Amino acid sequence: MRGVPRALIVPLYQVLMDCDEFLSPSQLRGVFSVPELLPWQNRLPVGDDLQGRVTATVGYLANQEHTTSGNVLVLLLRILGEQHYPNPDDKRHNRLLTLASQLEWFNQRSARPEAAVLGANPERAQMLWTADAEKMLNCARSVARVQVLRFRRGEKKGRSTGTGWLIAPGLALTCWHVIEALSNLESAIDADDIQAQVQNALLTFDYTAAGEGLQYCVSGLEYPTLDSHPLDYALLRLTDRAEMPLRDRDYLKLDPGAPLTKQSSLYIIQHPLGQPQQSIGDTYVGPSPSYPERILYKTPTEPGTSGAPVLNRVNWRVVALHNGENGAEGLREGTLVKAILADLEQHRLDLYREIMDAQSAEE
Repeated sequence: MRGVPRALIVPLYQVLMDCDEFLSPSQLRGVFSVPELLPWQNRLPVGDDLQGRVTATVGYLANQEHTTSGNVLVLLLRILGEQHYPNPDDKRHNRLLTLASQLEWFNQRSARPEAAVLGANPERAQMLWTADAEKMLNCARSVARVQVLRFRRGEKKGRSTGTGWLIAPGLALTCWHVIEALSNLESAIDADDIQAQVQNALLTFDYTAAGEGLQYCVSGLEYPTLDSHPLDYALLRLTDRAEMPLRDRDYLKLDPGAPLTKQSSLYIIQHPLGQPQQSIGDTYVGPSPSYPERILYKTPTEPGTSGAPVLNRVNWRVVALHNGENGAEGLREGTLVKAILADLEQHRLDLYREIMDAQSAEE
């Protein structure tokens, strides 16, 4: 594992410092008495205090690998979350397991050059919280973190995150690869596992800080089919909540005909690494040489951003769906909304009309 990504250091330290097992060296060694962690028990750093113990333990385990279970730091987080804090109502349970999945994803994506396809922030630009701008905040209420529970042959195999947004009432758009949630070594997934992942997916809106957010289940995958997803997008029908109806939540407006030039400023509202909502902007570069329906831009992203809206700062309307990194160009890449609409008009006229009717409704 190539260390811990900067974006996860603070939440990782915070959750471990909240775990009673780090209060003393003896308690921490007790966690490592299980067979999976026993090889590292005798070399655990003692640390002078709670913070020192957490920092030293993370530093020690971040690049340690178990022969069959992968990274040891990820393994520790899973054991703590599943065995020491198994109650889902305990905030430490979800925080530990989410961080385990994020670190595992980072590890997988860093192992191969093509792993950058889900996102990149080569200049380490500082991301902005959505509360920094009123217009951005209005758009942000339509953007959600997408959490996918990965299934393989009917068994749970970890979690994955992405970003999605409302394109019409109750209808969310994200990337197909977010829903598919393949690991580096996988090339396909069967229909039953996709169905299980869709049924267990969660979209969290208003997740702008830890402990906040409203979750909605997915009632179904509207489009595409398992066998045909050339544009890497997916439309999800959300299950409404009587006490918090989706009709009270706005959806993003589209600008499929926006004239884009090198003067265009493109902002992305995103959930990098599954974290609270953030946003950042940079400039349009040009059409993608790899895919005629995609564009390139400099706007920084991270894994977990896939599926986010790419907004034109002039009118805060969506011009593209963020797909990931174009490794050959060293730039970010998104599918134009006009290409998505054209594909829907050809293959799912009912969905196309639903979206266009919503888009043409009076604001």
